[in-house]
Amino acid sequence: MNKLMDKEFYTKLLLLFVILQPVLDILTYVSIKALDSSLTIGIIVRVLFMGLSLWFIVFGNNSWLKKYVLYYLAAIAIVYGIGLGYNFFAKPVFNPFLELQFLAKTVYFSIMLCAYLLLFTTIDKVSFVRLRVLKTIYIAMLIVSITLVIAIITGTSSATYDWNKFGFKGWFYSGNELGSIVAISFPLTYLFALYKAQDKKKIIYFLPVFLLATISILIGTKVPYFAVLGAAIIVFGSYVVYWIVQKLKKQKESLLNMKLIISFIFLVLFLAATPFSPTFSNVSGDMGAIEEQKKEQKKQSEDEAETGQGGSQDDPEVTKEKTNLMDSKILVIILSSRNLYFSELYEDYTEADVVQKLFGMGYAGNYHSYEDPKLIEMDFFDLFFSFGILGMILILLPFLFIIGMCIKLLFLVPGKLLHPENMLILLSIGFGTGIAFLAGHVLYAPAVSIYLAISIVLLTINILKMNKDYREAKALK
Repeated sequence: MNKLMDKEFYTKLLLLFVILQPVLDILTYVSIKALDSSLTIGIIVRVLFMGLSLWFIVFGNNSWLKKYVLYYLAAIAIVYGIGLGYNFFAKPVFNPFLELQFLAKTVYFSIMLCAYLLLFTTIDKVSFVRLRVLKTIYIAMLIVSITLVIAIITGTSSATYDWNKFGFKGWFYSGNELGSIVAISFPLTYLFALYKAQDKKKIIYFLPVFLLATISILIGTKVPYFAVLGAAIIVFGSYVVYWIVQKLKKQKESLLNMKLIISFIFLVLFLAATPFSPTFSNVSGDMGAIEEQKKEQKKQSEDEAETGQGGSQDDPEVTKEKTNLMDSKILVIILSSRNLYFSELYEDYTEADVVQKLFGMGYAGNYHSYEDPKLIEMDFFDLFFSFGILGMILILLPFLFIIGMCIKLLFLVPGKLLHPENMLILLSIGFGTGIAFLAGHVLYAPAVSIYLAISIVLLTINILKMNKDYREAKALK
């Protein structure tokens, strides 16, 4: 094993790197505002750490999964490389900077995921390091919360929206990315508080959880609010079920009552604060706009029916035009116009040749001028169109593995898999993939994907342990 990058040194680097995430995001915001430069300290530090992680993957570990990881990364390099080389000649406009930047952002998630997986399957004290990783996320989210509150109090916070809606994103550049970070990290922050609150005197560990929940409704976007609300409901419901099961079995788990009460109080307080939040105002505005749009469409249909201008109901072209979901104005409101960008990229893809269908069309599809490139901002669609069928299969492999193993363990050891504390990691992954699908800014956003990668690895380690325990228990029978 290479002494320059062994597991102990990489573990320390990882813990420091996670804590520094919000600091890097703030420095990115400052550099963009002050220097108007796309090359920021956040990008530089993250690229350097990605390079160190690659070194660790190749030379710094002796994990039993190492050869599979190397095959996986080699396959990614081949597929992405072929796509990049072909698009250099095939695309109407090829911008090397945008193509390479997007490629690096996408590869970042895969490399971090693989490096963390190899680390956790190499180290001896998995539980100890796991708790330290959760602690670093807990500290990072505390930094996010405190800085955003300070920015709001001092009047230096930037606005999440430029018009119509309102919210606060503090000293962070992207409100969408900040919201995604809070959504993915909240269950992990909650989990760390549960681990540390082993007696009533340590309930103070829940204060940062309440503070982070407050931040989620101040940002103003739907993503963090509904993530925290969903987590609060599911955790409370899980503890209720777990409490009932314990009663039926006449078993008693230490501090179960306290955790159940805390989860209930948290849910009630969060719901009570909701009507006074920017998020509530913004969501109410969206609902009002949708209702107005429905009334307008209904009135238009009635007018066309009266005047006979609506065309024959049996006319397939007219019917197709009226029912085109991608052009729905209601869907435009819900998805913030993402459906319109999907239509454009889908048209490019249908017209692309076989090679581009397999290996992708690169960044933003086959746009025709330097002013045209536009992503859908729905990660799975963007990645499918950019890296094709083969690239998408490689991107989905970790998620398919998690789903397959969870289904298997759901039948073998459902109690362990669905324990309330284990559910929080599942929620973090669920929020990350859900946000990636609907709102984007996750899988190809390094500032966000690092948290999803950690959640996936934490769950993978738990799954491997549960699977091992099951086999050993079965062998003893």
